[in-house]
Amino acid sequence: MTNPHLLLALTAFFWAGHWIVARAAIGDMTPVSMSFWRWTTAVAVLSILYGRGFAREWPVVRAHWLPIAFFALTGTAVYNVVGYYGIRATTATNAIMIQSVTPALIPLLGLALFRERIGPRTALGVAASFCGVLAIICRLEPARLATLQINPGDLFLLANALMWSLYTICLRWKPPKLSQTSFLLAAAMFGMLPMLPLYALELAAGARAELAWRPLLGVLYLGLFPSVLCYQMWGKGVVALGAARSGVYLHLIPLFGTAMAMLFLGERLQAYHVAGFALILTGITLTSRRSA
Repeated sequence: MTNPHLLLALTAFFWAGHWIVARAAIGDMTPVSMSFWRWTTAVAVLSILYGRGFAREWPVVRAHWLPIAFFALTGTAVYNVVGYYGIRATTATNAIMIQSVTPALIPLLGLALFRERIGPRTALGVAASFCGVLAIICRLEPARLATLQINPGDLFLLANALMWSLYTICLRWKPPKLSQTSFLLAAAMFGMLPMLPLYALELAAGARAELAWRPLLGVLYLGLFPSVLCYQMWGKGVVALGAARSGVYLHLIPLFGTAMAMLFLGERLQAYHVAGFALILTGITLTSRRSA
């Protein structure tokens, strides 16, 4: 079996690139159209690669359609629409930093949903991570919180991180008799169901994606790497190491992503990014220790 630590590190790298590509292409596409074509690409590729195996496992998919529909909602197309509404109104650096709170959200949801114990160190880590997110959202200006002068894009991204944390902690509900590839294809297909009417409404309202190289290449990257490749690597990593230990690798996303944002988008690292990420990283360190 491929080393799960390597799989999770590569997942972090390609997911960091996801936010850079999304921020670059969002000016040419709507959040709905970007998510629609991303997952249309992913479903097409997965069907070509694993369609025969999926057909054999269809009885398992049909018998477990409810949990698969849950994973489709929290981890595929609709989940991405929420994130793309966020990235449209903020920077890629903000998106990447806010996403890094996910490892702290996972044990919190584990407590809420499965009564998993949270020790004092973990609780302190969760608190530190949330302070880091607040530092980024309010830009180290507490008055912004008091007057609700918050970028709505950052709130969408926080909701996006919460959805992915829910997806990850609930992977224990994945049908055990369903292979990882068939599970991903089933979730992607189920996730496309609500996208069809949403995209149809956009088209009826006159929305059109610009046919240019930037959005086309962006959709291909989003459909192939963050979707097909990363979801498989993430799933295997979580199965091998568990949700909490796997979540720690998400803190690599800010390291990769911030460098990409400065290199490709010309974004600047601000003091509130540094302060926020320092708090988030502190929280991740505390929550990831086994003795927590």
